[in-house]
Amino acid sequence: MTDSPPTPGTVVLLASDLMLSSTVSGHAATSGCEFRSASTPADVENLLKEQTNVLLLVDLGLAGLDVADLASRLPDDVRKTAVAYGPHVHAQKLQAAQQAGLGRVMSRGAFSAGAGQMIADFAATTQNQSNGSNCD
Repeated sequence: MTDSPPTPGTVVLLASDLMLSSTVSGHAATSGCEFRSASTPADVENLLKEQTNVLLLVDLGLAGLDVADLASRLPDDVRKTAVAYGPHVHAQKLQAAQQAGLGRVMSRGAFSAGAGQMIADFAATTQNQSNGSNCD
């Protein structure tokens, strides 16, 4: 009996910032994870139908984003581990993300500084959950 190869963890970025998308994609690749970009909440929903072991990263500055609606459509495991970020001067958006139950909420600066480590931690957690098989 042969085990099928594990599916790598996937980092999904909901944002319109191409520069940040490139940076996050590089961090995902370095950690051995798949990277997917989404520009709308509907894109996220479609990607989640195809993926397991997802780390969702949400740009709260995305035009027209209703973070409460997005959070209500996410599976619990994705919502609880999601990372939302936005400009520190947009306190209401940051608070809305916290109230919506997203796992971590931070300023854009903190996100930019810590994205590589967050993705590496996600990869390590995914590895541990599958006895060292994912995101290696």
